Amino acid sequence: MGSDLDVGMKCVKYMLFITNFMFVIIGFLLISIGTAITYIYNDFDLFIDDHYFSPAALLVAIGIITFFVALFGCAGAIKGSTCMVNIYGIFLILLLILEVSAAIAAYAMRGSIEHYIKISMISSLYKYPDHQHVRDAWDALQCRMGCCGINGYTDWGEFNIEMSNGTMIPESCQDAYGEPFEFGCWQQLVYTVSQTALLVGTAALCCNCSGAWGCFRVHVG
Repeated sequence: MGSDLDVGMKCVKYMLFITNFMFVIIGFLLISIGTAITYIYNDFDLFIDDHYFSPAALLVAIGIITFFVALFGCAGAIKGSTCMVNIYGIFLILLLILEVSAAIAAYAMRGSIEHYIKISMISSLYKYPDHQHVRDAWDALQCRMGCCGINGYTDWGEFNIEMSNGTMIPESCQDAYGEPFEFGCWQQLVYTVSQTALLVGTAALCCNCSGAWGCFRVHVG
């Protein structure tokens, strides 16, 4: 009887250790995803409001917390400490709440991004000739995404903005043959931000499912 109990406890200990090792990997993945998305947003911060950075920053925070909670859980499993395992379970519940918050924020963000980006683009387009930081932001956006203007290259002419090269279209708006890019930058940027928001939400939900499974394992153990 005692031997069977020892075997059962060892199985629970190894299961918790494997679960926490998985959480360590998830923590690194969340940190990587959140950091990459923040880096993408930083490139286009002229067109994206600061509060759109929040879900990605929260994802990084969740990743860091997940990593340390997993290490704590591993220590509890190795030592066989019931107290540490119970505290670990409480940490997992708090993580679940954070993950749900990140997912909700990310999915909610997708609904308002189109309108905000268009307003930011229109207001900044007029400042292109006279403000270096605006010019740099637009040039970077058009070069990296292969787009031109808000809805298309005709925007530059419609807004009557003359470039330093004597044309109505900036060089960053043209391909290697001097032809303007076909698509506008508004929908391109909206798509990029929307997809990254979807990625944040999905990552948070996946981590939430993993956390729920971890809570179940702790309870069963």
